Parts: sequence; structure tokens; C-alpha cells
Amino acid sequence: MFYNYDDDFIEKITKPAIQPPKWVFKYVWSVLFLLMLVSFFIIVLKPQTLTKYLALVIFFLQLAVNLYWTRVFFKEHNIKKAFITAVILTILVAVMLVLFFRLSFLGGFLQIPYFLWLIFACVLNKLLLDMNT
Repeated sequence: MFYNYDDDFIEKITKPAIQPPKWVFKYVWSVLFLLMLVSFFIIVLKPQTLTKYLALVIFFLQLAVNLYWTRVFFKEHNIKKAFITAVILTILVAVMLVLFFRLSFLGGFLQIPYFLWLIFACVLNKLLLDMNT
């Protein structure tokens, strides 16, 4: 995504049966980032509260961790570190989800697909770890 990743690495590792085709990721992430953006702006437009500021801090923190996962997996090829990062990311998004729901039902609701995808990504990452170590 933001890094040129090594196609040979992806092709050579053993993948589980639940691994979606490569093209699926591009479309899923495009939709998820669009939903994140809309949700972000819904929260930005809310009145100034401590909850809003905390939600925005967590939003940017999870975004940074998301980008870090991409680097760890695709650039460093470190599946174990990527799995740990994915778990941390999922926890951060769970916290963000709660905060967003406190501020706006729609803002929180739009984050649900992202959260569910991350749960799937953690399972997939764990399977990749187990199958390639």
C-alpha cells in the first residue's frame, strides 16, 4: 500500500485456505478508508469535549499502528511482529469504536466494518505465523 512490497515474499509463504485473493485487499481497504474518513469528519464536527479529543488521539494512533503493520509485514517480512501489531491495532480500534459511539451512533457504526476486518486480519495473520514458522 504505502510501501513497495516484495511480491516474492507474498508468493513464497504458505497461506491458509481463508486467505482472500490479492485483489480483494485493494477494494476492502479502499472502502474501509473511505468509511474511516467519513466517520472521522463526523467526530471532528462534534462539540469540544474530552471524549472527542481522546477519540481523535486514538484515531490517529490506530492509523499510525495500521501503517506500521504494513511496514512490518510487507517490508520487514516479520510475521510474528506483524501479528502482535495487528492485535494492538485491533484493541486500539475497539477503544476508538466505543469512544466514537459515545459521540455519534453513525460515527461508531461506520467503524464496525473496519473492526470486523481487523479481527479477520488477526486470525489470518496468526494462521500465517503458524504456517510459516
